Amino acid sequence: MLTYTPAELLALSGDRRPPQRAVRKKLFTFRLWRPARQRVRPRRGLTTTMPTTCSSTTRSADLSGDTAIAIGWLNAQSLRNKADTVKCGIIERSLDVLAVTETWHTASDDNCLRLAAPPGFAVAEVARTSRRGGGLAVIYRQAWKCARLPVPTCGSFEVIAVRLTTDNGPLVVVNLYRPGSDRITPLFFDELSAVLETLVIQPFPVVIGGDFNIASQDLSDPAARHLDELLTSFNMTQHVHQPTHTRGNTLDLVVTPAHFNPVDIEVYPAGMFSDHALVVSRLPLAIEAAVVAERLVRGWRRVDRGGSATRTGRR
Repeated sequence: MLTYTPAELLALSGDRRPPQRAVRKKLFTFRLWRPARQRVRPRRGLTTTMPTTCSSTTRSADLSGDTAIAIGWLNAQSLRNKADTVKCGIIERSLDVLAVTETWHTASDDNCLRLAAPPGFAVAEVARTSRRGGGLAVIYRQAWKCARLPVPTCGSFEVIAVRLTTDNGPLVVVNLYRPGSDRITPLFFDELSAVLETLVIQPFPVVIGGDFNIASQDLSDPAARHLDELLTSFNMTQHVHQPTHTRGNTLDLVVTPAHFNPVDIEVYPAGMFSDHALVVSRLPLAIEAAVVAERLVRGWRRVDRGGSATRTGRR
């Protein structure tokens, strides 16, 4: 630690006043007055209790050791007849979020949504009420705050966007479903572009996924090529390169901005839940811990310039 005598302070300032602001600023910048001591305050880990299997056995899942968020993507082709299977899949694979397309639920209080969510999880959803099928759900840890984000109204696909405030910071999850029975038209790309425009301005990490029903592995397909060009124009990257359907096509995608890449993508074989694969993406969501710099400095007005122990005006 460097300290200064009254005579040295006077030499630095050039007169009998404390050092000028520019001098003091240099002292602090180069840590010459007193080295800064930094202390990193560790973030508190999130601890939840959830079953290891679909029985009543429970365990403590401490997420503080792993900052990656595990998000699953699944076209369930109806939760009505496989809600328990989906719930077990969330537990066994330690998912933090499961984005489900083709839930086939018709209302927000549909019982299949409640049955598919393990203890300690909640659901954000959009039901399809105009015709049979469709429906979207995002099953997430109930300890996290969830806020719906507005997106443009789309007629060529279904979409839900939520902002999850996790223990490691906020994350925007967008779940999208384009019906495979519908012909791909320019309207799809126009509406998708409008949605992407609302997402690229988000100040938080964004991940987009779901069943696009476009064979993205085949760039000779005009639709796949158009989708690839559109994502590139928004500086976004598609990360799934394995078949996600029993027919061998890559239909279920995970898209992120180019600077926010998953640390891992795992594709479980199609046929376990439906004719679509379960895709699990692990995202490195970690907010830098706050660094607190402490500086202990001498009060300039209390400096005894004369070297005596008595302050002016006091005995």
